[in-house]
This record gives sequence, structure tokens and C-alpha cells, in this order.
Amino acid sequence: MQPEPDAPTVARPSSAVRDLQVVVIALLVAVLLSRIVGGVARTGGLPSPIVQVLAADLAVWVPLVLAVGWVFRSSSPSVLVRRLGLGWADVVAAIGIVIVCRGLDAALSVVFFGATGLTPQVTLGPPDVLLLVVSAIGVCLVSPVLEEIVFRGIMQRRLSAELTPRTRFLAVLVTAFAFALLHVSINPAVSSVAGFEVFVTTFVLGLLTGTLVAMTGRIGGAILAHVLFNTVAVVLTWPR
Repeated sequence: MQPEPDAPTVARPSSAVRDLQVVVIALLVAVLLSRIVGGVARTGGLPSPIVQVLAADLAVWVPLVLAVGWVFRSSSPSVLVRRLGLGWADVVAAIGIVIVCRGLDAALSVVFFGATGLTPQVTLGPPDVLLLVVSAIGVCLVSPVLEEIVFRGIMQRRLSAELTPRTRFLAVLVTAFAFALLHVSINPAVSSVAGFEVFVTTFVLGLLTGTLVAMTGRIGGAILAHVLFNTVAVVLTWPR
């Protein structure tokens, strides 16, 4: 009798692939939860505007935070700090990225709607300052930092690890596409044209910040660019 051949071994996915799988699942869960929260808010289930904003933010933040925690569960704090580095060149590049992307967004808005869209909001009576502050903190600080860690710090980095040196530029393209798709998915626009504007602007923002990260190996500049990009919009549209 001849011995039976050994059963073929199944290759296990690399740690980079596993991290990508976790991030993709987290993004899908974030989109699903944001749609659920939006539906509940539209039906009057969340009557308080502040509760609506917090619920919408948490629907996205919680899955992403869990994914970040899982990916970096055994990473050294010193390594994480180095990846968050920020030098003067990063600051200059970040400001340039904001100028380009804000200019592009304003130009598209003028072409499509006849105005830049960066004008103070009109309110009936005194604005709800607490609501504005809560929204601003999420838009200008929490979301940019968390999104850059997820997209440029994890997704782009892990994709690059799985690609060859000649194809690593695809990591920037794929990550920027996913970044833009997330923004369109969790914040449905009032029209397809407005959605197209959001997608193009965020895609270009993702391309430029992704390129900066690929060149420097740090995400500090990308975070700063994202923070400034959102802050400019908040400041210019703040009710007066």
C-alpha cells in the first residue's frame, strides 16, 4: 500500500490582508449604521438636532475606532507616534493641498450651481451655538483624524505592502476612491450633481493626501490637510 498524499495546505492570508478585511467590514458597517440613523432621524425618532448629529457621528466613528483598535492592538506606541509625525514640509504641503481642493470644490460649485456654496448659513432666529460647536468638533477634528488613520494610515499602507514597487501607486488610487465613496455613501447629496461634486473633491483630496503619505511615510500632513479642508468650510459657512 502506498501512503496517502498529504492534504494540500491552504495559504493563510497575510496580516496586511486581514487588516484590510477588518477595515472594509468596518466601513460597510459604518455606511449601514449611518443609513439607519438617517432613516430614524427622518421619521422623527431623534427629535433633538444635537442627538441627531451625535448619533450620525457615532454610527461612523464606532466601527472605525474598533477597526483601528484591532489593527494596532499590538503595535508599539513609539512606532505610532513616528507615523503621526509632522514637519514643516508637511505643513506647507497640507496648506497647498487645501488651496487646490477648496479651489476645485468652489469652481465645481460655481459651474453647477452658480455659487461657491461657502457663504454663511441662513437661520431663522438666533443659531443654536451648542449644536454648531458639537458639529464643528466632529467635522473639524474627530472625523478628519479618524478617517486619515483608517484610509491613509491603514488601508493605503496595507495595500502598498501587498503590491509590487511598480504598482504601489494603485494603493493611493484605490484608497482615494474608497475615501470618496464613503463620503457620498454616508452623506447622501440632495442631487446627483451635488453628489458628483462631493465625490470629485474628496477623491482629489484623497489622491493628494495619499501621495503626501506615500512620499513621507507619515500621516501627520494628511491629517492637517483634512482638518484644514473641513475647517475652512465650517468657518466660511458659520451663521452670522
